[in-house]
Amino acid sequence: MISLNHIVYDILELTRGGTISDDIKVDERQVEYLINNQRALLIRNEYNKPGRTIDHNIVQDLGCLELEEAKPEDCCIETNGCVVLRTKDIIPNTIELHDKTSITRVGPVNKTANSFSFMPYERAVRSGYGKYNSKLTFAYFLNNRIYLKTGSFSGSTIDYINVRGVFEDPTEAAAFEDCDGTKCFSRDDKYPINGWMVPYIKEQILRQLGVSMQTPTDTANDAKEDLNKQ
Repeated sequence: MISLNHIVYDILELTRGGTISDDIKVDERQVEYLINNQRALLIRNEYNKPGRTIDHNIVQDLGCLELEEAKPEDCCIETNGCVVLRTKDIIPNTIELHDKTSITRVGPVNKTANSFSFMPYERAVRSGYGKYNSKLTFAYFLNNRIYLKTGSFSGSTIDYINVRGVFEDPTEAAAFEDCDGTKCFSRDDKYPINGWMVPYIKEQILRQLGVSMQTPTDTANDAKEDLNKQ
């Protein structure tokens, strides 16, 4: 397991071992920001390739998200008597991909239960009016929140949902909690990244910081710190 703190401290150690201008002051927050940016860039480049499916290693869980009933003017759809709920909290920005969403699950907090039908807002407008789907639950993303639309609610009978996805800034998940009160992210938890990305991220950040040194390469491609000098 590699954590965000692990990557930050490793990069700081590498800057101390290289040649860097005395005018450049590097702190943990700056390195953390660069790590998150480089991760997002690599994920966009990799998962925009045809046929690529999202790896569970880059996905985060936002735990239990409390719902509230949306006002009609907030729904932006014709509800026709159905109840529309939305998350109370704003969802962190997801990584934009060309042909698929980076929200991987919207469903009950019981993760063994079937997820809801997550779809673009434009489709949600037209869904739920057929003979066979009028009681299904449809989820969509709008105004930085997840909305649920269904004709089967008798008032607000659902209080919490679970959302999983690939988020631009993984640290924003620290603001969310699981149903037992456990924080969904800390800087000592596993960082949501594929192991092969770590050496590339380090290399790019060292370049951005103006560090002159031989960049380490993970020859085993296992994300461990058995790095060799080129």
